[in-house]
Amino acid sequence: MNGAAKSTKRSVISKLAGLAVVVAAITGGYLYGRTALDIYSAANFTPPADVAAVEASIKLTPGAQRTFRATRPAIESSSDFNKHCKSTERTAAILGCYYRDRIYLFDIKNEELADAKEVTAAHELLHAQYDRLNIFEKPQVNAMIQRQYQKIKDNPDIAKAMEYYKSAEPGAEIDELHSIIGTTIAQLDPELERYYERYFTDRASIVAKNQAYNAVFERVTAEAEALQKKLEMESEQIKRDIEVYRTDLAQLNSDIASFNERARGGEFTSQADFAAARAALQRRINVLNIRQTNLNARISAYNDDVVKLNNLAVKVNQLNESINGVSAPTGVSSGS
Repeated sequence: MNGAAKSTKRSVISKLAGLAVVVAAITGGYLYGRTALDIYSAANFTPPADVAAVEASIKLTPGAQRTFRATRPAIESSSDFNKHCKSTERTAAILGCYYRDRIYLFDIKNEELADAKEVTAAHELLHAQYDRLNIFEKPQVNAMIQRQYQKIKDNPDIAKAMEYYKSAEPGAEIDELHSIIGTTIAQLDPELERYYERYFTDRASIVAKNQAYNAVFERVTAEAEALQKKLEMESEQIKRDIEVYRTDLAQLNSDIASFNERARGGEFTSQADFAAARAALQRRINVLNIRQTNLNARISAYNDDVVKLNNLAVKVNQLNESINGVSAPTGVSSGS
C-alpha cells in the first residue's frame, strides 16, 4: 500500500517535473530565441551613413542598439515610404512606422525639422522593444504606462494622440503610449524612468529634440495667428477711418465750393473776413492731407502684413509638406 502510494507520488512528481521542463524550455526559447535572432540580425546589418547618424544621435544602450540594427532601419523618400507605411501605424506627424519587425523613417529634407527624424527613430524603436517584452515583463510595463498615463491624460497633445489611436488602432493604445511617453514626456515616475534607461543613455535629449522640432510649428503658427488677429482689428479700424475721412473730405469740398461761391458773389464784407475764412479752410485742408498720408501709410503697412501672413501660410504648408510622408486617401487633401 505504502509502496503503491510512493510510486504514485513519484509518478505525479515526475510528471510535474516534466511539465516544468517543458514550460522552462518554451519560456527559455521565447526569452532567448528573439535575443539570439536579434544578435544575428544586428551583426549582419551595416547601417548606412544616414541611419548611423540617427542611431548615434539618439544615444542608445548596447541592447537597444542591437534591437535597432536588428530591425534594419531604412530612411526612405516619399514613394518608398508610402509602400511600407501606408497601411500601418503612423506616428503623429506621419514620419515613421514599425512594420513586420522593420523600422522605416521618412527622409525629412527641411533642416528646421532635423530633430524630427531622430525623435521618430526613438519612437519606432520603442515599438520594437515593446514587441520584444516577454510574457512576464509586459504586464509590469503596461501597469507603469497606465499609471503614468493617468497623470498626463489631460495634456492636449496626449489626449489628441490617444483619440486618434482609439479610433484608428483600437487595442494598440498601451503600445502607442509606451512610445509616446518615452519620447515626449520629460518628468516620469522613477520606476518608469529606470525602465526607459534600458534603451536610452540620455532620454532627456530625445524629449528636448521633440520639443525643438514642435517649437518650429508652434512658433510659426503662433506668429500667424497673432498677425491674423492684428489684421482683423486693423482692417475694421481702417475701414471706419476711411469712412470718416471720406465724410470729412466731402464736407470740406462742399465748404470750399461754398467759399468760392461767396467770393465770386462778393459776399465777404471785408478782406479780413475773406482771409480768415480762407485760412480756416486751408488749415482743414492741411489736417485732412495729414490724415490721408497717415491712412495711406497704415494701408501700406496692412498690405505688407497681408503679404507676411501669406508667407507664413506658405511656411506652414512647407513644414507640413516636409513631414507629409504618407499619401492621403483619395479625395482628401494631403496638406493644408
